[in-house]
Amino acid sequence: MLSTDTDISWLSAGQISQPQRRITDLHIHKTGQIILMEHGIMVVKTEGAYWLIGPGQFLWVPPKTNHDARSHGAISGWSLYVREDRCASLPVRPFVADSTRLIMAQAERLTSVIADEKWDDRTTRLAESFWDELLSIPRSSVTLPAPKDVRLKLVTEALSSDPADVREQQDWAKFAGMSLRSFVRHFTADTGMSFSVWRQKLRILSAQEKLARGERVTCVAAAVGYESLGAFAAAFKKSTGYSPSDYTKRVTRKI
Repeated sequence: MLSTDTDISWLSAGQISQPQRRITDLHIHKTGQIILMEHGIMVVKTEGAYWLIGPGQFLWVPPKTNHDARSHGAISGWSLYVREDRCASLPVRPFVADSTRLIMAQAERLTSVIADEKWDDRTTRLAESFWDELLSIPRSSVTLPAPKDVRLKLVTEALSSDPADVREQQDWAKFAGMSLRSFVRHFTADTGMSFSVWRQKLRILSAQEKLARGERVTCVAAAVGYESLGAFAAAFKKSTGYSPSDYTKRVTRKI
């Protein structure tokens, strides 16, 4: 057995496997967390953003980050926890990235050997190899940022509750108690994107959740604000790379 300076006590892991929807309330980990999805989707909300993790993706959650999570339908994957002193190599903000076959195979193996407490030289090398591979993966900034401005939060929370709300930008500016010019300027500065782009992303993310629950494409299109099924399908494919029906098959595949 190696000493505690070189063993993999900096890493723990567990399998994620659940047959139905699950909601986890707001909580904090002292460790960093890597949520790696094999099948299904999981949505994680932090104080600053909304993150959707699809099959073959992972989310990095830094230590002491307030977050909640929910899944839609059956999911499987892995959750790995990284001791805080090892987390300096990763950003202090969450990010989503596409995984690799190697990362997924390593996560599966690590979960198995850690559960059996087989922390020998070979496992330590596996853990370090996993870490090296993780650090080399390109990181994505694709997310839905939450504004800090209280007035703008009222708008985004209302839209999150009903993505199909048809009110125009000037109506939302009035709702926030701001002039249109001020609303446009502050929204872009606060979120890094225009209001129209933000609303479009919200609609697609909401559609992904609904499709993962097995809802019909026609119902989903209407629920997120599209009068035309063709327009919805085109926007969805442009954003995700999949048609709505292909995406449904991908994320609802039986575990």
